This record gives sequence, structure tokens and C-alpha cells, in this order.
Amino acid sequence: MPVHPIVLDVDTGTDDALAILYAVQHPDVDVRGISCVAGNASLEQVVANTHKVLDAASAPEIPVAAGAVKPLIERTRQEEAFHGEDGLGGIVLPGTERTPSRLTAVELLRQQIVDADTTVTLVGLAPQTNIAMLLTLHPEVADHLERILFMGGSAGTGNITAVAEFNVWQDPEAATCVIESGVPVTMYGLDVFTRLTVPQKHAERFAASDHPAQRLAGELLLRRGSRADGSQQEYVGQIGDAGALVYLTHPELFTTASHPTRVNLSGIGRGQTIVDRRTVAQDAAELGRDPWRTIEVVLDLDVTKAAQAFIDVMNAYAA
Repeated sequence: MPVHPIVLDVDTGTDDALAILYAVQHPDVDVRGISCVAGNASLEQVVANTHKVLDAASAPEIPVAAGAVKPLIERTRQEEAFHGEDGLGGIVLPGTERTPSRLTAVELLRQQIVDADTTVTLVGLAPQTNIAMLLTLHPEVADHLERILFMGGSAGTGNITAVAEFNVWQDPEAATCVIESGVPVTMYGLDVFTRLTVPQKHAERFAASDHPAQRLAGELLLRRGSRADGSQQEYVGQIGDAGALVYLTHPELFTTASHPTRVNLSGIGRGQTIVDRRTVAQDAAELGRDPWRTIEVVLDLDVTKAAQAFIDVMNAYAA
């Protein structure tokens, strides 16, 4: 299988951490750099979390850069309900000797994309502020991108509001910039995000492991089954953002379709990704004057096989 050279853009909370663990261990993924943005936690905390997760994974010296501290227009609205104030649900990890890159997130992304010896996939797992700034300030990166794969949005319901998913809701203007950039875009949204889960027996097995990465994966999965305020829920086991990486490495396990998509920027539906799944558009004339960008939307998956793909990579840490 071909290697996927990628750059990651993260706001490292519990599921970004699972995605990083998956990406750095998978033999067909080459992580060239990681940019950080405020979202699940403050920017400073996100950078620290990212370094600590890389330590747990015994990852090489992947450059990590700090980026936007707030959305383009909106005020910062940190998500603490499921990730906690520290982003990792209170999981205490050892200190780290890793230090952030001297480059900004946008500078690091540009460097790693433009200087690469092949086209690169930009995987966004956070509010897309850094990515929007990259595309605006350095439009030349478009020629060096294979595509942008982002976790966010939904073709159905939302989570932070009735219609909006958190990452897009946090910075809908940035998401609009990405979708309408002209770069091939794939949206891995709530339609599959909420369904890709790992059975509890594997989470408990990982949590009991002597390997730091496996143990962290197990603790993260178990922590995602309770709220950060301490109130318990039944085990959930969603791998969340990590599912976008599973899709990258195993697209055959997912069903996608190309649909015109736009982000709602106003009113009660602000932050909604409106995915036009109609076979016949009665407003075709208006759409001809103001066309929507068509993107690839992930709509369905083989849950059992996709979960096993994630489990196999976590198993490999102790192999």
C-alpha cells in the first residue's frame, strides 16, 4: 500500500489524541508535521497535550507548531464538557522535553506541504482557523495538496446545536474558506463519527497494558464514556477524530458520495453544513448563478471492520 504523507491540524482533546496515536503507528501514514489551534482546550494546553501524546507513542521528532488562539470572527468557545479543562479528561501524563517549532502553525503547514517531494493530505481534526489562514495567505499550497480531509460537519443533525457540529460551529467562516477553496475536500462528519466505536473489552485491555501508548488509548476510550464533570455514563467507546484517519487508510470500509455543500453563516442554523442530497434541484437557476462547491461526504461505514482496523494499530504498539 502507498504511504500517505500527511500534516495534521489538531486541538488535542481525547479523540485528537487517539488520532495521533493511530497516525504515528500506522505503517502507511507519514506524519510530516502537526499544527495546533485552540478548541477542545486552550492553545497552550493543546500544544502540551500533543507533545505528551507523541511521547506516549514514542514518536520521532515531528515538528509541532502553535497557531490560532481564537476563531476568525467568533469569540473563543472552549469545549470542556467531554474533554475537561485540560483537554484530556483529567488524564495525567508525564512531562515532556519536546518544544514547539519556532514557526507559526501556518508557516509550518506551508513549509511541510510546499517542500514535500509529493502531494500531501492535510487532515483537519479541529476548528479550521489555521487551515483557512494557510489557504488565504499562501494560495500556492493548493497545488501541493492531494486533498483536505476534515473531521467536522454533518449531513444530518448536529451535536453542539441541533444542526451544527462543534468544529464547524466554532469557526464557520474558516470552514467556508476550506470548502470553497477549490482544493479537493472530504468531510468526515457526525454521520459516521458517532457510530465508530471500540468494544469495551478492548478499551479495558489497552488500559491495563504496560505500553504507554496502549495504556493511554485505553484510558482515553474509557474516559470518553463519562463526562468531564464526573457524572458517569455507560461506556461509549467512540474513537471520534481517529475515525478520519481510519477512513484515510481504509477507504474501502466507508461509503462516500459527492454533494454540493455550504456552511450556514447566520441565524439559528449558524455553523450547519448544508449538504444538498437532492436528485433534482427546483432552484437550479439560482444555483447556476451562485453554485455550491461539491465535496466528498463520508456517509456510512462497516463499523465492525473499521473498529478492528483501529484496534489492530493499537495492538501493534506492543507487538
